[in-house]
Amino acid sequence: MRIAKIIACLLALVGMLNTAPLIAQAQDGPSASVPDLTGLSVPAAAASLNRVGLALGPQIDQPWTEATGLPPNTVVGQDIPPGQAVAAGTAIGITVLRSPNVLLLYDAEGITLINQSGADLDLNGLIFTALDGNTPAAFPATNWLPGLSAGDCAQLWAVRRTGPSRPAECRAIQRWLSTVNPAVHFWTGANGVTRFSVNYGGVERATCPAAPPGAGQQRCAFFLPAGVAAGDVTEYIYLAYTSDRLIVFNQTQDRWMPLQGVKLYNYNPNVIIRGAELTVSDPGLYAILNPAADTSRLAPGQCLFFTNSSPEATTPPQPCEAIARLDIDPSLVFWAADFEVGSVTDGQRHSCPAASPDKLTLCIMPR
Repeated sequence: MRIAKIIACLLALVGMLNTAPLIAQAQDGPSASVPDLTGLSVPAAAASLNRVGLALGPQIDQPWTEATGLPPNTVVGQDIPPGQAVAAGTAIGITVLRSPNVLLLYDAEGITLINQSGADLDLNGLIFTALDGNTPAAFPATNWLPGLSAGDCAQLWAVRRTGPSRPAECRAIQRWLSTVNPAVHFWTGANGVTRFSVNYGGVERATCPAAPPGAGQQRCAFFLPAGVAAGDVTEYIYLAYTSDRLIVFNQTQDRWMPLQGVKLYNYNPNVIIRGAELTVSDPGLYAILNPAADTSRLAPGQCLFFTNSSPEATTPPQPCEAIARLDIDPSLVFWAADFEVGSVTDGQRHSCPAASPDKLTLCIMPR
């Protein structure tokens, strides 16, 4: 029933599948050897796992220090050791060294939370708590707002004010509050506090010194899980094609290429529905698929492979690891005519030229 539903949907919306039945790419054996992921970025670790039929599992973040001997934002551990045989498709959990991406600037009168992660920060579950002092004090960050935009700040004052004060590190003060209630003053040594904790999702992320009166500005940096930062993803979609084959290709070494929501539009004159949409991230689209990989975001070196069903079109037009393949009726291939790429970053459609005989065409468009 699932196969029939996929075929019917594709024929109605895309009008370009051949009649070959959908199949899953099976592993040759019941097990795979776990690779050593130490020192790899998370996207590169995913590519290494997918290459042997394994999946990327949950991630645990560990604060980075120079003593770790590895660069920040790389893998320092894995829940199944290298070389161990596991069932194909097993998800391998990893521990990732993370450098601080959130900064607290504070003195006895006020405290500023600065989002330096490069991505939007979810404040749900973030709680600051005084660890000692004359009065128990705590502050849930959601009292500011549910989330904090990249580069922005939230501010809390222990004195009455008529407006915020923006540090140079802040792009903007997204929300500020002022209260003289000592049950909220978790950071100020005026209440005898010497230390406070930063707890996120039930995990202590940092212990910071309090700011006694007259001590000047204090700093406390720590890591919080955030969305995928801009530096961790490509800003573009890369397509390479000849007359009989096309790839959507992540040619980077350490970044994700997100494809969620990216659409291609078919203007081949033989297509029943002009401008028919092709959602490249949909795993149900492909007749051949590596089930351990993720078609919604390509890991480094991975590609999605389309052909015109020619027996000669067996390898991608550029070297890449094809995690999914679709053979299309030769009269309906979308790159035989000018086609469009729908960008999720600017909301626009951008045109790619039709393939030229005996030439490799590159089309690089905003993601």
